Amino acid sequence: MNIQIEGRHVKVTDAIHQHVHSKIDHLDKYFNGVQTIHVILEVESTKAKLTLAEIVCSVAHGQPIVGRAEHADMYLAIDGAVHKVREHLKKFKDKRRNHKRTSGRLSDVLKPAE
Repeated sequence: MNIQIEGRHVKVTDAIHQHVHSKIDHLDKYFNGVQTIHVILEVESTKAKLTLAEIVCSVAHGQPIVGRAEHADMYLAIDGAVHKVREHLKKFKDKRRNHKRTSGRLSDVLKPAE
């Protein structure tokens, strides 16, 4: 899994880098097909100093999964974005799992209830 971290209007420190890696390393257990993860951290230049964290996951056989979160604290914004990506990965995995056929016979599907 390839992880890229980008900071816009903010310097990505070692502490932020480690926090992102510690949170993202756990995403593999939700879906094995994660190929690349691009993390974008941005500080908006408003009076509130909101921090935007965006995580884009490229997965095998699917569209990119995106999670965004805003918060005044950088670490809480990262946690929120990771939480959204985790929920999307669970949903994506369930969709892939439920579309598989168990049997090809119509008689197996239409058995009378006993």
